[in-house]
Amino acid sequence: MATQNQTIDLTEAIWTEIIARLPLRIIARFKLVSKTWKSTIESLYFRRLFVSVHRKSSTSWSLMWYGLKDLIGFHGCETWGLPKSLSFYIPSSLYIVAASSHGLVMISEYDHACCFVGNPVLQQWIQIPPAPGDSSVLGLVTRVDDYGFVLGFKVVRLAEMRPTNNDVSGTLSVFLYSSETGIWTSKIIHCPCRITNTASLTLDGSIYFHHLREPGLLAAYDFYSESSDQFRVIPLPDHPNHGFNHNFKGALTKSHGFFMYIRTLAQSSSNVFKAWRLNNDSSWQLLWNIALPLLIGDYLPMAMHPFDSDTVYLWSQDNRHVVSCNLRTQKNRILGAEDNDDDHLDCFLNQPICEECMDEICRYKISVRLLQLVLPRWMESALCPPQVEMIDTSSLHSYVKSMQETRRRNWNQ
Repeated sequence: MATQNQTIDLTEAIWTEIIARLPLRIIARFKLVSKTWKSTIESLYFRRLFVSVHRKSSTSWSLMWYGLKDLIGFHGCETWGLPKSLSFYIPSSLYIVAASSHGLVMISEYDHACCFVGNPVLQQWIQIPPAPGDSSVLGLVTRVDDYGFVLGFKVVRLAEMRPTNNDVSGTLSVFLYSSETGIWTSKIIHCPCRITNTASLTLDGSIYFHHLREPGLLAAYDFYSESSDQFRVIPLPDHPNHGFNHNFKGALTKSHGFFMYIRTLAQSSSNVFKAWRLNNDSSWQLLWNIALPLLIGDYLPMAMHPFDSDTVYLWSQDNRHVVSCNLRTQKNRILGAEDNDDDHLDCFLNQPICEECMDEICRYKISVRLLQLVLPRWMESALCPPQVEMIDTSSLHSYVKSMQETRRRNWNQ
């Protein structure tokens, strides 16, 4: 045993094992201690060790209505150790959340004129330069390796959406900004079914559109694939073709790194829940087809748990609350109750925003499309493009306030 006057000599390997068991928020600070620690923490070995040590730990995530704050937010996880919900770390007083992919968040001004990509928890942001022409934000896609680590990102902006072939098909003209080159390029993509609304979901390098002229279809395009300029058209599984069914409610979501299609069908004695996973070959795999006898009434599917395909979140239109349902055990929890938790995470439920969001979905009978903002199991920085300087959140606030003041002066003149 070491005495008070003795020092304990810990080898680099032991230090690495100790640090890898700490939350990412603390590890990020250790990178500032020395160049040696920074090099160790940024090594591929350390990343794989951290993910292995924390493979059974939860990570913070939020379910958001596009452009607004959390509907549901889970935090306090072992992986990141965040004391507050994710929306707290996003400067939403100045921006709306436009897109998210693998922990990177794209925020933009309300007129979409200026946008930034970054990691809100690490407070690292990159200003994306204006696109060459008039355009609107379409999405954020990422390129990842076999271990799920982000290698690059692309910002996708829509320049023009034009119908072709007597309004049956269409083309999208887009601008692409790559983190690997730091420049904008243009591309024209053809779709055999006309896209009627640019509402979309992203997964890795692909964007999925579900508002098509012909119902029951998805249009998907991989922006990291150079082999084609054509959208993939994917029929939704088991989709009713005989008019609108008021008892049928569907949602598009993501879980375990896969695109998911989930739906409920209200019956007199229960709700029937189905969930399909979209495989890499564009085929659908039925994961769940189960009656939920404890849930009677009008329940709308909101999303699957991003790391647990046994758990689904449902909105009760009758009782106006969110239910977390474990499909395997049939155990249900009403979120927001004091005695409830989710995998030992603190749960924040924004009841007014949640009611507003779900009321709008029910009013317009649109499919549920919520933004899952999920922090990765490793701290991905914003991947700074060449010749671009990264800024922190306080500098971002100062920059935007200065820019807004300049616009006001120019407007008054």
